Amino acid sequence: MRRSDFLAFLLLAGCAPKMGNPASLITQERVIGVRAEPAEAAPGDLVKYSSLVVSPSGTVEAPDLSWSLCNLRKPVAENTPVSQACLTDDLAQSAQGVSASIQTPSSACSNFGPLAPPSSSGTLRPSDPDATGGYYQPLRLDLGAEQVIFRERLSCGLAGASLVMAQEFRARYTANQNPTLVSLSGLVGETPASLGSLPASQRIRLVATWSPESAESYPVFDSASQTLADRREALWLSWFATAGSFDDSVTGRGEDDSAVLTENPWQSPAEAGVVLLWLVLHDSRGGADFASYTLTVVP
Repeated sequence: MRRSDFLAFLLLAGCAPKMGNPASLITQERVIGVRAEPAEAAPGDLVKYSSLVVSPSGTVEAPDLSWSLCNLRKPVAENTPVSQACLTDDLAQSAQGVSASIQTPSSACSNFGPLAPPSSSGTLRPSDPDATGGYYQPLRLDLGAEQVIFRERLSCGLAGASLVMAQEFRARYTANQNPTLVSLSGLVGETPASLGSLPASQRIRLVATWSPESAESYPVFDSASQTLADRREALWLSWFATAGSFDDSVTGRGEDDSAVLTENPWQSPAEAGVVLLWLVLHDSRGGADFASYTLTVVP
């Protein structure tokens, strides 16, 4: 299972949970998901971004959230998904609120893609694609003193490909689409359990499903052999809740696994009451979907 975008989200997020708490436990207001439409954009495209901001009392509908494009290239010496300056520098705010419409910079494929940007000392080295052949435009989300980096997948074409290969790639490649969450169900042992009536202090098997179309196939270009190899997206799910504990904060399916579900055992709290739960689904080309659920724990 490829988790580069999820790991980038966690490693560069200032809103990580407090020390000692698992990443899945919601104890403070946090940005836990970002979805872009379209999920893959060309320079100049207008992208609609939606965020999922949550707190122990529920989804935050009107967070004090700002959005800023970061156009700073990552230095070669930095072993991080994006430049650390995207977090430390003052960036020009592009939008405010739970959602934002932001135009992809015309220079995005020069800054972060296969088109080498000019510089005062000559031409800089172009960026390398990730394992899926992708390039990404970073955005920073500021929620109070906390910061999160999201990366929008760019449509930049191929680097080092012959004209024939570039034409074949365009004919075979379909821009990434966001995956789609379908359902969440519960089991106690092998017995189905209603999310509205879950027993306290029990190990509940929570099963999340997504649409079969969520894991898309796509070609990846190998510049050394000048060939295209077909790949299939991996899918992984981030789990969040206001109480109880999951076996894993992230579960999912690798690119060779065609199953459309993932299971995560959840230990329900000892006390009866309402527990809020959120799921954030990711695909390996940067797409995302999210959903919220209410669990009722009974004695």
